[in-house]
Order: sequence, then structure tokens, then C-alpha cells
Amino acid sequence: MPISFYEATIPTYLQILGSVKALVVKAEKYCEETGTDPAEIISSRLIEDMQPFAYQVKATAEHALGAIEGLRVGNYSPETALPPQTFAGLHEKLDTAIAALQAIDPAEYNAMEGGPMQFSFRDTVIPFTAESFMLSFAQPNFYFHATTAYDLLRAKGIKIGKMDFLGALRATRG
Repeated sequence: MPISFYEATIPTYLQILGSVKALVVKAEKYCEETGTDPAEIISSRLIEDMQPFAYQVKATAEHALGAIEGLRVGNYSPETALPPQTFAGLHEKLDTAIAALQAIDPAEYNAMEGGPMQFSFRDTVIPFTAESFMLSFAQPNFYFHATTAYDLLRAKGIKIGKMDFLGALRATRG
């Protein structure tokens, strides 16, 4: 049986956004336990020319919820506002995205399949169908930023592992 457009995206977005939220909690606890200034984690980068942890967290929300909001209007253009600079702000960004994704009507979302969609930023415009945008652009970007957020915390010495990244699996009882 084929899966729907909704099933191919929304549950996984919710799974990984939940794990990113749990990573932010672990980062907060690490700062409390070690006396590390939260700004050190929030502004940390893997390398100078990469965006910081706060941006990576913000981008996970935007490549999930922002991409879906883009589907509704047929255009996604990245938000250029600075990311939150506190753990509370990062939680708020994630909570907003999670709540909005949980409220999506599967029938409404599935009805967008096949619709016209484009990515636009400055002089760049890339045409897609809704599903090719979500599966070849938004989802890979989402995973890139979630993985980078995870990697930044590992590089800072925070004790996390693969299951922290995977979050709550949707396993069936056997």
C-alpha cells in the first residue's frame, strides 16, 4: 500500500523536531551542570563559516513548518531574521513548529500534492511540484540542520548519542 504525501513528511518532521527539542534541553542541562555560559553553546559553530547552533535549530523549524506554509502559497523564501539567542527562544521556535505541524489536516496537506511550488531567494527561483520541493529540498535541508545541531553539541562534549538524534521511533508492537 502506498503512503500518502502527509505520511511521507509530517510524522518524520514531528519525530526529529521532538529530538531537536530534547537536544536543546540537554544543552541547557549541560550548561547548568558545568557552569558553561549558554551563549557559548548557542553561538557555537563547527567551523567559522558555518551558521551557529541557534541558527541550526531555527532552520529545522523553518524547513518543516516554513516549507509547509510555503506550500500553501506556492513559494518558499527563507526567513532571514536572526535566530533566538536564548534556550527559551529556541524552545518557543520549536514548540510553535511542533504545534502547527500537529494541527495540519492530512486531507488538506495531501491535496497540495502535485501543486506548483517554487523556492525563491534573491535572484534565484527554482520551480518544483509540492512533493518534489518537500522531498528533494525541504527535507534534506531539515535533516542537514538537525544533524548539524546534534554535531555541534557532540563537539562541545555534551553526552548524546544516535538515539538522541532519532528521538521517538514509530515502531509497531510485535
